[in-house]
Amino acid sequence: MQPLHNKVAVVTGGSRGIGAATAILFAKAGADIVINYYSSKEDALNVLC
Repeated sequence: MQPLHNKVAVVTGGSRGIGAATAILFAKAGADIVINYYSSKEDALNVLC
């Protein structure tokens, strides 16, 4: 994946599964992440910790 420094990624459904994996990959590439979730705030907060 190309570097994503100075970019923002909005990931819907990012608290688990494919959305969480996507958020992690974007973060590793250097993007700032916004995670949207439906019912699990705790899981969403733990994705990048």
